[in-house]
Amino acid sequence: MSVSGAGGKWMTSSVKRENIEELREAGYLAKEIVHRLLAEGQIVPTPEPHERVVFLTHFIRGLGFPLHPFVHELMFYYGLDFHDLAPNFILNISAFIVVCEAFLRIPPHFGLWLKTFNVKPKLVRGQQAECGGAMLGKMPNVTWLEGWQSGWFYITQPRDTNWTAAPQFRSGVPMRLTSWQEKGLTWGASGE
Repeated sequence: MSVSGAGGKWMTSSVKRENIEELREAGYLAKEIVHRLLAEGQIVPTPEPHERVVFLTHFIRGLGFPLHPFVHELMFYYGLDFHDLAPNFILNISAFIVVCEAFLRIPPHFGLWLKTFNVKPKLVRGQQAECGGAMLGKMPNVTWLEGWQSGWFYITQPRDTNWTAAPQFRSGVPMRLTSWQEKGLTWGASGE
């Protein structure tokens, strides 16, 4: 079995002041959040009281502060800390919140979460990983909507100030805009 990165172990941080500045400039890290870089050669984190250990990749995948109440509840329920969560775990939490709030137009629903996902230990060479030691998986009874393309129909939404207009229907393949090529922290103007 191949293992990427540190195989579930801590590594010396590669984060530099410039990385933090890029996060702030891109709007991922609020100016109110104080940060501290680690001591030279430090491998295992030793946070001060009230400090939390976080990762650059967590912010890029949707982690934000103040912490969303659903994220807080989820971490409390499973007994997890940020270092237990691999980047895609954060991405799945973010996506779940967006689906609930933007598409279902409900607060994130813990019962729906429990019916959709489960958390299990990440094992590396038979041992639970110390860093990234919790994996998110889908429940076995959840289907991922195979054949969804056959379930379409028409709607007409109200036309008033309480409704945001959906894009007009366009037949054919999507047009590849510049936004498809620009990714991550380089997207957009630096002054945005």
